[in-house]
Amino acid sequence: MAAEVAKLYADALFEIYIEDGSDDAVHKELNEFAAVFNDNPELSQLLSAPLLTNKEKTDIVAKIFDSQSVVYDFLCLLCDKGRAGYFEEITEVFNKKYNEHKNIADVSVTTSVPLTEELRTRLIAKLGASIGKTVVLKEKTDPGIIDGIIVEYDNKRIDNSVRSGLENLRKVVADTEL
Repeated sequence: MAAEVAKLYADALFEIYIEDGSDDAVHKELNEFAAVFNDNPELSQLLSAPLLTNKEKTDIVAKIFDSQSVVYDFLCLLCDKGRAGYFEEITEVFNKKYNEHKNIADVSVTTSVPLTEELRTRLIAKLGASIGKTVVLKEKTDPGIIDGIIVEYDNKRIDNSVRSGLENLRKVVADTEL
């Protein structure tokens, strides 16, 4: 149900985005609003509370966000329809549609140490050429992978970490000892 609701509202907002001339300010502001929701999980609960009237919910939204935008109006609509609790899911679905429209790939990269600027630039260029899309890199560091890199995008995972290699070696050794 949640996925269907999120898709329905994200599709509607994306349609408005396209009709307004694909103004990237909508995408930017939507994600800024979503960051506020992400940083304050109780906000989603508050705007979903059945004890508050729609007017009280929109008053709360007005106190937190700028009221001169499409995203603000959209959030007020969600409050009126009792769907404000789906805001983060709606944002995720919208972002997927936006990335598809703009030919962008969100790529998550995990390394044992932070990437240098030179490596980051080379990696973005190499991945972009391989995927055929503009790459937006999300970096994570995990010393537990020992060395190497893990790349994740479009439900694909390329694990070239030392930890993964050692685990595979352990499996091979364990299987041969039987």
